[in-house]
Amino acid sequence: MTYAAAGKQAKGVRQTLLGLVLLCAAAAPALADPRSDALAGAARCQSIGDDRVFLNCLYGAMQPLRAELGLAPAPPAQTMLVPPATLPMTPQPARRAAPPRGEGMLGGLFGSGRSEVAPQRLAAFSFDTKGFFTVTLADGSVWKQLDGDSARAHWHGQPSDLVATIRAGAFGAHVLQLRGQSAIFKVTRLR
Repeated sequence: MTYAAAGKQAKGVRQTLLGLVLLCAAAAPALADPRSDALAGAARCQSIGDDRVFLNCLYGAMQPLRAELGLAPAPPAQTMLVPPATLPMTPQPARRAAPPRGEGMLGGLFGSGRSEVAPQRLAAFSFDTKGFFTVTLADGSVWKQLDGDSARAHWHGQPSDLVATIRAGAFGAHVLQLRGQSAIFKVTRLR
């Protein structure tokens, strides 16, 4: 390789690297100010269907701005309702029709994998005599574990310490999974 050819190749590599660096810098999230953090939290509250819980979530979402202004902190009962920013979430209307199903011929058969219920904290949980659970989510919806499910839950402590996601499963079923746990439970909605 000649010196001139090597120089052209090095220049091309430098330009490619510079382009990649600029692309990565543009894609990296900017550090948000308290107002932006509060608005982002409020946007994540949109997935909550119950108006009272939604309003409390909004109050909790304003915590970064309250801290910036030196105001008294929002109560934990409100701040715990704000879905965490680390979960992939898209703003959705507070009230919506049936969630979208999977695309294609087999989407309805095997489930879409999309979240039926946005991640939210449990308001309550209980176990029946057979060891199957019933949970109430922060939005007020109630879900019961199917009697034929082979998985068993062993939860203790405060319900508000647990965050559940419910997704469409195979053959029209639903599955519940708690954040930080690998177990998946088959559930049906009671209300």
